[in-house]
Amino acid sequence: MRRLTVIDLFCGAGGFSEGFRQVGFDVTYAIDNWNPAIEAHKLNQPEAQTMKADIETLDPKLFLDSRPDVLIGGPPCTEFSGSKRGGGGDFQKGMRLVLAFFRFVHVLRPKYWIMENVPRLLQTLPHRVRLQDMGVPEDGFFDVPRQEVFNSANFGAPQKRLRLLSGRYPSPVQTHFEESMLTLDNVLYQPWVPMRKVIGAFPDPLGRMNERETVSDPNYPITIKEKQLEDHFFAPPLYKRPEDGLMTTREAARNKQQKVAHAYYGKMLFPDYLDRPARTVMATQFNASRETMVIETIYRGRTRYRKPTVRECASLQCYPVTYRFPAKTLTTKYKLVGNSVPVILSAAVARAILVEEDIKVPAELILNA
Repeated sequence: MRRLTVIDLFCGAGGFSEGFRQVGFDVTYAIDNWNPAIEAHKLNQPEAQTMKADIETLDPKLFLDSRPDVLIGGPPCTEFSGSKRGGGGDFQKGMRLVLAFFRFVHVLRPKYWIMENVPRLLQTLPHRVRLQDMGVPEDGFFDVPRQEVFNSANFGAPQKRLRLLSGRYPSPVQTHFEESMLTLDNVLYQPWVPMRKVIGAFPDPLGRMNERETVSDPNYPITIKEKQLEDHFFAPPLYKRPEDGLMTTREAARNKQQKVAHAYYGKMLFPDYLDRPARTVMATQFNASRETMVIETIYRGRTRYRKPTVRECASLQCYPVTYRFPAKTLTTKYKLVGNSVPVILSAAVARAILVEEDIKVPAELILNA
């Protein structure tokens, strides 16, 4: 069986390529200019050749001999995000990376290509771009045949994350809806997966690790020993003591005030509601920040508040519990996770490509078969 090949630009920790890998694609190259991302991708997907490089200056002709069937990538969305300076990011800086991605598509001409970003990019991304604006010394235009926003919760992710997918790709099949529903054409949608499924799957991070207990992945048929669970307990080396994982009274008050009484961005729940899909997992999780998720907990008989652990955020992004984030600081780990494409959304797109190509992958090659 020929396995379709994938090159991942702006690979990050590997969420986008992990979805393709899970359903039987062969990820050949993963490229990024950030060391922690390269290290994470190399550790978890060693079959892919990682490369540290700046996409703006990297020559796509280097990959002509290994031309991929699918080209994927998520140029950094910071400049397009509404959360950066109230939506006042540097669009031109962000567009340079988008145009660099388009240049790779133009040169390598893969049958399928998908560029992921925040929905706000729709405001500035045209359907047609001049080749010379992409750095291609030719007359003519580059067309973006499709731009569509998808909600990861509609594909089984325990997170309501809206992502813009631009490119040439078949429609992924929606499997979930806000409530369980049977359509007129006999399609059954499962209800959205709540945040509680992830939070409840893991032991209390304020407690002690129990070597005899096991942990079942909330997204995949995977069970591991509790002692193998990384990036979850509020313990050394990332925390000196369990209390360090809790919000102080002042931090909780500030977080609540920013959520429920913000004059510009509107109200948010405090703490987060666990019986719905989580809000978008952000790349930063500071205790007093408005964007940070807040989980209510009981510690020593008192109601306290905490942010989700790195491992909980990773499962909200649909990484397997065995996926590792080999960074030295919590800030870097949260950034690796928060900047990711939800793996389940990526896998849904990958499956749609397999259906269009009439390729059936053996079950043993599929993680969530």
